[in-house]
Amino acid sequence: MFADRAVGAVIRPLGFKGTRGTWLRQTADGIAMIGTGRRTLPGSVLVHVGLAVVPVEWWEYVTWRDNLGPQPLSKSTLRYGMRFVESRRQPERGFVHMPPDPQTGDLESAQTALCTAAAELAGIADDLLRPGRYLDGLLAIEDIGYGMWEPVVVLLAERGRSRQLEDAIVAMYHAYAQHGGHPPDRVADYARARAAIRGPRA
Repeated sequence: MFADRAVGAVIRPLGFKGTRGTWLRQTADGIAMIGTGRRTLPGSVLVHVGLAVVPVEWWEYVTWRDNLGPQPLSKSTLRYGMRFVESRRQPERGFVHMPPDPQTGDLESAQTALCTAAAELAGIADDLLRPGRYLDGLLAIEDIGYGMWEPVVVLLAERGRSRQLEDAIVAMYHAYAQHGGHPPDRVADYARARAAIRGPRA
């Protein structure tokens, strides 16, 4: 995409590596990706930049849940990203609508917006890759939906046994029952086993 070189120049110094619209940052605590994209819509062209983050604890759970076997973090890990927190912290300037036949001024304006958004997303990635911060973001969501309870419970387990974890498990069962899903026994068993290894929360 036309802005990729400029976006890359902004986020590479912030720890991201990549090219052609995809840049990765990996730490011992997870992996993040910033990516650009372009879509043709009726009457306009949408260009955008976005973020996906996968904490290592979520990846360890996914490989167990899906019988993938132990696997290191990699670009393919991001297919299992939750995106619940990232989508709520997405900067508005990360989405730019241009005319179907953009002129030089349109392209320059869009590039500036995308670069600014990419720098902001790199800072968000740095925050969410820190231990426990993705979970903090999930818990800050006012109305935790059906699909969010699985990662909430899994990530809470990393903090050890606690009343908060047990309350979350109860809430997860309730949400699954309301949604008509099967009881999430495997999720609860995994979380309790992980929490037992971590011990009681101080």
